[in-house]
Amino acid sequence: MNIILCTDLIFSTKITGTAKALNQPYAVARTLDKLQQLLDAATTTPTASTRIILDLNITGIDPIAVIQLAKSHPSSPHITAFLSHVQVAPAAAARTAGADRVLPRSTFTAELPQILSP
Repeated sequence: MNIILCTDLIFSTKITGTAKALNQPYAVARTLDKLQQLLDAATTTPTASTRIILDLNITGIDPIAVIQLAKSHPSSPHITAFLSHVQVAPAAAARTAGADRVLPRSTFTAELPQILSP
C-alpha cells in the first residue's frame, strides 16, 4: 500500500495517476489521524509492504510529525520524501527524523514508477 501525503495538485495528480497506471494500491492522507488509520489498517491487513510518499512542502500538517508517527508505528513503513533541491534544511530535518529517502522533485519524478512498485 502506498500512502500519499501531498497537497500540491500537480504532484498529487502525478503520483496517483502513476499508481493507477501501475495498478498499485494507494490511499491519500491529509491529517495525522487519517495516516494513523491507514497505518493501522496496513498492520491488520496482510499485504505488500507499506510505503509513504511525503511532500515535505505539504500544507496543513507537519511533515516531521508525519515521519515520526510513521517510524514509531509497528508497520514500519518505508518513507520517501521529496522537495525542491534548494531546500537543504528541511531535507536534513527529514533525514534526521527518519525518512528513508529524501529526493529533489526532479529525481522523485524520474524515479516515481520504481518508488511506487513493490
